[in-house]
Amino acid sequence: MKQEAVGLFEKIFIIWFRNLTSWIWEEGNVVRKTAIAVFLLGGINVFLLTGSLKDFFRLKEASMYDIPSILYAQTEKGKFEPIAEYYKFSRIPVDIHTLKKEEPSLSSDNKNKVIQCFLSTEDNQFYSHSGIDLKGIARAFVVNLIAGRVKEGASTITQQVARLKFLSTERSIARKAREAWLAILLELVYPKDKILEVYLNEIPLGHGTIGVGAASRFYFRKELQDVTWGEAAILASLTTRPTQFSPLTNPISSINKVKVVFKKLIENGRMSVTDAEKEYTALLDYYTNLNRSPNDSAFSDRLNRFPYVTEYIRKNLIRSIGKDRLYNGGLKIYSTIQIKHQTEAEKAMFPALQAQTLESNQRAFRNIDAFDDNFGAAYEVIADLYDLPDFKFKISRLERTFRSAFQEDIRDTFTTLNYLTGDDSLGDFLDNNYANQSTQDHLLPVEGSLISIRPNTGYITALVGGSGFRSDNQQIRPFQAFRQPGSAFKPVLYAAAMDYSGKNPDPEKNVTPATLFADSPLQYLMEDGDEWAPENYSSEYSGFILLRKALEQSKNSVAVRVLEQIGLSNIMNTLRGLLQLPGRDIPYNFSVSLGSFEITPYELTRAYAALASGGKTVNPISVLYVENQEGKIIKDFRTEFDESDRKQVITPEAAFLITSMMEDVIKEGTGKAALSYGLSRKAYGKTGTTNNFRDAWFVGYTPELVTSVWFGYDVGTISLGRGMTGGRLAAPVWGRFMARSLDNEPKAEFPWATDLKISRRAVCTMSGKLPGGQCRELIEEYFIPSTVPKDICSDHGSQWMSDSPSSTTVRQEKPKQSTVVAKSAPEKIVKSLKKKKKKSVFSGDEDIDY
Repeated sequence: MKQEAVGLFEKIFIIWFRNLTSWIWEEGNVVRKTAIAVFLLGGINVFLLTGSLKDFFRLKEASMYDIPSILYAQTEKGKFEPIAEYYKFSRIPVDIHTLKKEEPSLSSDNKNKVIQCFLSTEDNQFYSHSGIDLKGIARAFVVNLIAGRVKEGASTITQQVARLKFLSTERSIARKAREAWLAILLELVYPKDKILEVYLNEIPLGHGTIGVGAASRFYFRKELQDVTWGEAAILASLTTRPTQFSPLTNPISSINKVKVVFKKLIENGRMSVTDAEKEYTALLDYYTNLNRSPNDSAFSDRLNRFPYVTEYIRKNLIRSIGKDRLYNGGLKIYSTIQIKHQTEAEKAMFPALQAQTLESNQRAFRNIDAFDDNFGAAYEVIADLYDLPDFKFKISRLERTFRSAFQEDIRDTFTTLNYLTGDDSLGDFLDNNYANQSTQDHLLPVEGSLISIRPNTGYITALVGGSGFRSDNQQIRPFQAFRQPGSAFKPVLYAAAMDYSGKNPDPEKNVTPATLFADSPLQYLMEDGDEWAPENYSSEYSGFILLRKALEQSKNSVAVRVLEQIGLSNIMNTLRGLLQLPGRDIPYNFSVSLGSFEITPYELTRAYAALASGGKTVNPISVLYVENQEGKIIKDFRTEFDESDRKQVITPEAAFLITSMMEDVIKEGTGKAALSYGLSRKAYGKTGTTNNFRDAWFVGYTPELVTSVWFGYDVGTISLGRGMTGGRLAAPVWGRFMARSLDNEPKAEFPWATDLKISRRAVCTMSGKLPGGQCRELIEEYFIPSTVPKDICSDHGSQWMSDSPSSTTVRQEKPKQSTVVAKSAPEKIVKSLKKKKKKSVFSGDEDIDY
């Protein structure tokens, strides 16, 4: 026995069907009632196939557009200015009521020429039908029947709007039925002008343009209200097959289709034959002077002043707000980028990288046909034996040979001729060829990185990711280039060591700026039996040297001894806190002291920003907040990086000591070139150079800004060349950027340095101890109070005293606290004699004398 349906819908349908059947077979006209029932059931089925209750709620979406999002950066006055657009397709929404009418015009409504062209070609009866043109359907049916194929469509503009907004391009009866249903609903809800406006803003017109506004700007480099009749005809000719009828891709097909548009204008009484001929003739100049690549797209025309910044922010926003919302949401993205800083960063980096590419002179592999020449004939046999795939290039050997010859020889000849002739077309072609070539005459490009961060807020103000943002060079190297920092890591190490000493004072192991270390060769036997012998880059050793002087001269042996004395385990957590390496750890060995592990420029800059912030971690951000089209903030990144997230990794006193030491690096040490562009404010920084001159660094800061500069090849084993140190390459670029980006900003002091527990004492330059009666050369040094040396210097014998009849002493003072940052690093009372440097071997970080 069958069970009766228990679902509510099933019960209602069964009861309704029983009642309908009973009604049909009751007394009366059975045939008529049956016809009515069949009609009702058929109508329900048609509705279920073509319509949906959801359609009534979706109609409001028809007037909403996918609008590009705008990225803003800050000017010097603190105002926001657009620097980039995010979109997949270019759209510039147009209000048709702003398009001026044509005077005089044969058309009775005198509508704008663009509107008349589209109405003539797409739907001349648009203002008289109710969404579906029955006459047009009948006409198209007859035309297509006679032609034996689909030659003419019957979709009205309203139907096309329905398809563009809600449906796919599938060719089926069901889709056409839904298109008609939605067109009727649109006509019921929206006025004709609004439907036409939506159509003009939604129709794809080729080369990445959506709508007539974007197409006008792309094809004619002018606004829509300024186009001529001929240009309006071109836009109207692109509605069916934009690629086939594009004037850039197929100018012959395009001009033939434009003829059809003018014929339609004449047939529909919107233009006289004389005017049409006149406008068509004038349009021929456009085709004659057309000199653009068929591969041009509106995407290449988009606003994008600083591509590396645009790409970096794009990747971050896709993770946080989604791709569709970013490209189509009409968002306003307010970044931390400062236009002046970014402009100066690119002016400093790009020429320097180009010059270094020529200087380093590392040539790319060019003999790509060597295998073909030597083994091409036998390759089929080799491939059969070893199951190898076919080898081939995307372009032929002849084309590769021509491109190489053109780039190295023929292009220069054409450039010379162009100076004489001044041909704009040839000049544009040559400029484009120079700009888009992947390498500089087959030289491997030297790449680089610059990133700048405000230490007090974490705002990223400038970002350069390489030698130029191209299709083959889109790596954001400040975040993606993992390189060894070399000596640029020493300030981080020394700061951690001095911080530990301040918290755990031990007279035998304290590390202070005045601690004396032996600068001499080292050799270690590793657990695996290998030997490790770290060396100074210049292969020179100075004997005993104070830590301040060792940092100034970038002594590697001293860095190892600092780590050995303080103990890596004692400062490992501090180093982790300063570097903040997500998902990675610092190697547990002494080579850490020489920056032998890989980090990104961003991570190293963030560590220096912590030093510039008085030992507090900095959480860098590149976007402040994001607004929607209504001006409502939908994402506020400032709240995610507030003050509560910052951690005090080292004491402000330790940060002050390393800052003071790095001032000497710039004034007298390896970073002197940072002052070559007239940097007029206090600056603190450190150079870095890795083995065989593979990487050149300079990282430093002022109270206002922290910046790192890195030079190197993407392939980490390639050398920049002999003598290409951080002091020679990166320091001048850093100095130029800092001097020019901060020239209009007021000088500031470190806000955290107003209440420091710092003692300033005179010490002997020979021993780092408190001066004794026989000490002649003294300096005043800074100390954390608990690490002030207590021993009196007794390292000077009578032999040392006999060199001079008199001695200089400095009165010893009781330790006193400093409440402000010193105006300069301690000045030496008597400068020590400098030895003449020997010629260096093929490596270096110091100011090498060749």
